[in-house]
This record gives sequence, structure tokens and C-alpha cells, in this order.
Amino acid sequence: MTIHDHPGKQRIDAVRAFNRFYTRQIGLLDEGLLKSPFSLTEARVLYELAHRNGLVATDLVRDLGLDPGYVSRLLKKLEERGLVERIASEADARRSPIALTPAGRDAFAPLNQDSHDQVRTLLDRLAPADQERLVKAMRTVQDLLGDKPEPKVPYILRPLQVGDIGLITHRQGLLYAQD
Repeated sequence: MTIHDHPGKQRIDAVRAFNRFYTRQIGLLDEGLLKSPFSLTEARVLYELAHRNGLVATDLVRDLGLDPGYVSRLLKKLEERGLVERIASEADARRSPIALTPAGRDAFAPLNQDSHDQVRTLLDRLAPADQERLVKAMRTVQDLLGDKPEPKVPYILRPLQVGDIGLITHRQGLLYAQD
């Protein structure tokens, strides 16, 4: 069996085909997102700033999985355009919260509305039952690929008791035998 016959390749090809299909469907490859002057990343940063208060650059780096240098350059560009501002922090000058300016909110509003309208148009092509199927499938993708939250209940290790070491040794032996 060659690498091209491996079942994993078919799955990989299917995921990549879906990615190409979906990015084309929602126009992510267009020069500006939704015929706006903003790239996808710029629009996403504006979205985050419009919907969350007190964000700092490190939050954007962490939450969007972006390079710190890239975020710094992007924020500087948005600041130069008068769309975002850094708010001086008395607690820590290195962690200045970033906020949309009134001009930033005005620039984001039509982008947000156009995105809403674009999704509505996609969904309007489907019957209500198919809309539900699509949304459920999208939730499934998020559940499978998204970060798993840490368990709410901490693990508590008790002190070793009589027989524990023997049980651990027995289980390790079974695992080695299976391999």
C-alpha cells in the first residue's frame, strides 16, 4: 500500500476540498472581505474589539492564534487609520487595552451587517430543516476541532494504599502485552 492509497489521504483530501469550497462560498479569497477595504484578519480584529472590552494585544495573539509581530503591525495600521486607540493603563503600561474609536465602530458596522446579510442569503437558499442540519453539522465541527475545556472538578490523588503498586504494575504489564 502506497501513501496515496492510505485511507487517511482520502480524509485529508475531503477536509481540504471542504475548506476550498467554504472559503469560496463566503468570499474569503476576495481582495477585501465583503467588498470592504479590510482583510479577513483586520475584520476579525475589529470584530473582537467591537464585542469584547478591555482587550490587550496579547489577548488577540492568544485568542486568534496570530503572530505577535503581525498583531503589532496590524494594530499600528488600524491606529494610523483612526480606527483603534490604546487606552493608557495605570496598572501596567505594557498592557494597554485597545478599543475601537467612534470611526472604528462606524467602519465595523457595515462590515458586520454585510456579514450577517451574507449568511442570511446562504441560509435562505435552504429549507428550514436543511438550515438546522447545516447549523448542527457546523456545531459538530466546532465540538470536534475546538479546544476542550478543562474539567471543572480537579483531580485529587490520594496517598498510596496496600495493593496499589501491584495493581499499577499489573496494568502496565497488560498495556505492554497489548502493544
